[in-house]
Amino acid sequence: MNGLTLLVAILGLTGFAGGAVLSATGQKEMGVVLMGAGLVFQVISLVRIRRAKAKGTQ
Repeated sequence: MNGLTLLVAILGLTGFAGGAVLSATGQKEMGVVLMGAGLVFQVISLVRIRRAKAKGTQ
């Protein structure tokens, strides 16, 4: 796995977890924004993994 893909996946998990904590502690708007950004990073990392897997099987 590429290092950049791993970094994007970690950013996604961290962003989502941080957003969940912020939402639970009362800053709902910022928490929702961070969770959304975390989900976007997760989707990007999954697309990169799927492309890498398809490239490796050809």
